[in-house]
Amino acid sequence: MVRGKVVKVNDHVMDRNWIHIQDGSGSAEKGTNDLTVTTPGTAASVRVGEVVTASGVLAIGKDFGAGYTYDAILEQASTRP
Repeated sequence: MVRGKVVKVNDHVMDRNWIHIQDGSGSAEKGTNDLTVTTPGTAASVRVGEVVTASGVLAIGKDFGAGYTYDAILEQASTRP
């Protein structure tokens, strides 16, 4: 489970909602301050600026192709305020 502020949302892409959250950890310079969370495309959308708690399956070294790779991504997540 992770809690952070929503900084970007892309709904209904590849049957998923893509949510980027930041919790104050990591480094913006190194690009380690943003965690991508995916929820099912049928899940309720969240809004930029909201603080949410997300729980799901952590995947390490995920490669979706076309240049979309993630060192860590939380998939099949559910979110709540």
